[in-house]
Parts: sequence; C-alpha cells; structure tokens
Amino acid sequence: MARSDIDALNQTFEQGLEKGDADMVASVYAPDARLFPPGSDVVEGSAIRDFWQGAIDSGMGGGLETESLEEHGDIAVEQGRYVLRAAGDVVERGKYVVVHRQQPDGTWRFGLDIWNSSDPSASPA
Repeated sequence: MARSDIDALNQTFEQGLEKGDADMVASVYAPDARLFPPGSDVVEGSAIRDFWQGAIDSGMGGGLETESLEEHGDIAVEQGRYVLRAAGDVVERGKYVVVHRQQPDGTWRFGLDIWNSSDPSASPA
C-alpha cells in the first residue's frame, strides 16, 4: 500500500522545510515532476529545488495533513490541507492535491503538486 510510503514522503518534505534543506525537500519529487504554485508559472524538474530554496530563504516552514488518498495502480492521488509558517507564526492555510507516481524501482514520488490558499484574497486596490 502506498499510504505508509506517502506519509514518509510528506514527513521528509516537512523536515526538509524545517531544517532549511532544499535538497531534502526536492528529494520527494520525481525527476520529471511539475509544481503548479499559485500566481506563478509551472516549475519543472531540477528547478523544483530552486523554488523550495527560495521559500526556505524567505523563512518558510510548514506542515501537511492528508485528508484522502486514492490508489490506482502506480498512481496515488492525495488531497489534504497545509499550513505555512514564518518565524513560528502561521501565515497561510490552504489545500493541496498531489499526484504521486510509483517509480520503476518501486518507490513513490510526488509527480504533480498543486496548492492554493484558503485565506481570503486581498481586495484589489
């Protein structure tokens, strides 16, 4: 079952953010993974590490909470909620979907990662 593997990936992701280790964060992604961050272009492949390094450099940490996980062969779809922290304070809450793909060696990795805030958007000026 993918659940324990995906829980371990999420733990590695969170620990990487908390330790300020972008390589650790990037290690949970497949080589051809794609990020779909809000308000930004798609981030692919090796650029994922740089994306997370920028987040870490801005002081970001956070946590993930899986709400559902559906397995379909070598694909698993995870839906959950996240919390972003800066200097220990919660700065954003939101939701995410990650499509995990089982790799040829049997391990699971993030394949597609999209998220958005649940916080009300600021009104346009």
